[in-house]
Amino acid sequence: MKKQFGLIGLGKFGRRVLEEMLLTDVEILIIDKDEELIEQYKNRVEAAYVADALKEEAIAKIVPATIDAVVIDLVDKIEVSILVTNYLKKHGVRQIIATAETDEHGEILELVGATQIIFPNKEAARRITPTLISATLFNYFPIGSGLAMAEVEVPAKYHSKTVIDANLRQKAQVNVIAIRSHDGDHFGFFGPDYLFQPGDVLLIVGEEHSVNLFTGTPDHATPQRTQSSPTGQANGVTKVKAGAAEAREGGVRAATSAAQAGGDKRRSLSGFSIRARIRQLFGP
Repeated sequence: MKKQFGLIGLGKFGRRVLEEMLLTDVEILIIDKDEELIEQYKNRVEAAYVADALKEEAIAKIVPATIDAVVIDLVDKIEVSILVTNYLKKHGVRQIIATAETDEHGEILELVGATQIIFPNKEAARRITPTLISATLFNYFPIGSGLAMAEVEVPAKYHSKTVIDANLRQKAQVNVIAIRSHDGDHFGFFGPDYLFQPGDVLLIVGEEHSVNLFTGTPDHATPQRTQSSPTGQANGVTKVKAGAAEAREGGVRAATSAAQAGGDKRRSLSGFSIRARIRQLFGP
């Protein structure tokens, strides 16, 4: 059985995640209020719904509890994102990834059931700022728990030294994972006798403080971020599915594709339909 993923809200982040998922062999369910967006993707996913707002009953009908993960991209609708996160948690969804704009929003999402919080703007800023400040830093990747990975040009004081002589693990508290030589195009592994040359680029990992010192980036350029804790059919909801003919049931438009075959106990996303009425969440 293929893995199943849901995306609720197709904002910039949600669409980017969707585009990446479409390159893989997984089943995808999407929900958004923008009918044009749903029309754009409906033929490329297993299930698609047009909905301005959702109630708990809708979540239970639309999203299978056995789904592998759901991504919520509703940063512009804080109340809805909190409610949807809580509904998914109560419904039994194991992995809930939600986007947030502020630390306060993220904290509430964690309290109601999100297993991972994404701050798209903050994390993009945390990646780009160090590269602007440091002349030798090409890429910076915060990886959680106070750790970071970076691509950095080998400092001049290590030129003509071997890896074992430079002893960066002991002297700089960073680990060199791979090296792109000054005359190469790709990172590769290395031996202890590799001789550092001007223009070599190191892929290093370590605590953020150590990486910042090694790259010449002030600590305040990569501030500590909030960590995530692990852990009837309705009016106003339209279901759209790939390869579908229009049908009317209970005043809700549904376009459905041919049922997916499969003997797995989990229901295929393409087999979902809304049978009972779902009341609107926030009214018109």
